[in-house]
Amino acid sequence: MNQKQVLFSTLAVFVLFGSLYGVYKLVGGGPDDSLITKIKTEKPQERTMWNKNATHTLAVFSDHQCPACKVFHEYLSGFEASSSPNIDVTKKVAFVFRYYPLYQIHEHAFPLAYAAEAAAKQGKFEEMTNRFFADQVKLETVKDLKPYLAQVAKEFKLDEKKFQADMNDGALQSVVQDDLALGEKLGVNATPTFYLDGEKLESLAPADLLKILKGLK
Repeated sequence: MNQKQVLFSTLAVFVLFGSLYGVYKLVGGGPDDSLITKIKTEKPQERTMWNKNATHTLAVFSDHQCPACKVFHEYLSGFEASSSPNIDVTKKVAFVFRYYPLYQIHEHAFPLAYAAEAAAKQGKFEEMTNRFFADQVKLETVKDLKPYLAQVAKEFKLDEKKFQADMNDGALQSVVQDDLALGEKLGVNATPTFYLDGEKLESLAPADLLKILKGLK
C-alpha cells in the first residue's frame, strides 16, 4: 500500500468515526451539556446536605428501599460527626440527594420519596431519610404505609395535616418525578449513582468514594 492509499484509508477511518459519533449523539448516546450543567450546579435547598455553598457538588440518585443506597447513605452520614476523621469532606462538598425510585421492584419507592419531600417542606428531610434507611428491613413487611408514616411524622413533630396534604400534592410529586426523569436522561440505570461536579462516578466502593472526596481541593 503506497503513502497516498495509507493517507486515504486513515482519512476514511476518521470520517467514519465522526459519522458514527454524530449518530450516537443524535440517538441519545450521551447526556447533553445542559443536563450535565444541571446536575453540577443545581442544589435543591431542602435536600442539599453538608456545605450548601461549597464549590464541589456530589449528587446521588437514590432509592430509600435500595440496600446499597442504605450502605452508602449511612457511611456518608457518618462524616458529619464532629469526631469523624472525614468531617473535612463535609466542609468542601455540597451533598445533594436526588430521588430515583425503583418502583418496578420496590413497592413503597414512590410513597417514601413523596414522604421525604413532604418532610423536607418542614425542614426534616435528612431526619426522615435517615429513618427510612434505618427501617429498611422493617419496611419490606409493611403493606400499609399510612400508620407508619403518621407515627414517624408525629415523632419528628411535623404538622401532620400539612405533611399528609403535601404528600398528595401534585406539585410535590412532580419534584420526585422530575428527578427520576433527569436520572433517566442522564443514563442512570442503578442506585446509588453518584455525580461529582457533573461527572458520573462509575461503580465504586465506599472507601473509593472517600478517597476521591478526600482528594478534592
